[in-house]
Amino acid sequence: MADLLSPFAGPRAAELAERLIGKFGSLGRALSADPDRIGDADLAEACRIVHAARRLTESALREKLDGTRVRSDDPRLRAYLQALLATAPDERFHAIFLDGESRYLRDETIASGGVRQIQFKARTLFGRALELDARQLLLAHNHPSGDCRPSADDIEATKALATIASALDVDLVDHLIVTRSQVFSFGAARLL
Repeated sequence: MADLLSPFAGPRAAELAERLIGKFGSLGRALSADPDRIGDADLAEACRIVHAARRLTESALREKLDGTRVRSDDPRLRAYLQALLATAPDERFHAIFLDGESRYLRDETIASGGVRQIQFKARTLFGRALELDARQLLLAHNHPSGDCRPSADDIEATKALATIASALDVDLVDHLIVTRSQVFSFGAARLL
């Protein structure tokens, strides 16, 4: 972490990194911390720096997708989703909108929730897909537990979303479950 902070914090980088790890226990937890809720001004600033570095990384990874053809097994997509979702402390439901040629249009977090479940309205997801004139859709969500196996609710919800997508002439290409170390594909597991 000191290396990440070094360009911004200079000679204080090692000390700030040690304090962040001491307070949060890991880089992942520091990335999830709200800097505005940290009473220590130096630690809050260090968190802002780490968050900025994360956003830069996410933007660089997203840039590699922009306008390109995307598949659910694309290592660029998976690296991007892991950077975006894997360290989140709560579950996040994310959509990647594609055109009819499987080219990346945009991606957005549609909902976030507790550690084990997300509540969202399909209307929000499909309303956005129709606004963007997306013809294909890749879904992803994280499991903060680190277990990337789908729950019965994950399987049921994915089937329901596939039915709605089909009725709207949108192809639900895949649904991925993302953890720090693995990505599970509903398509590859023939659950879609």
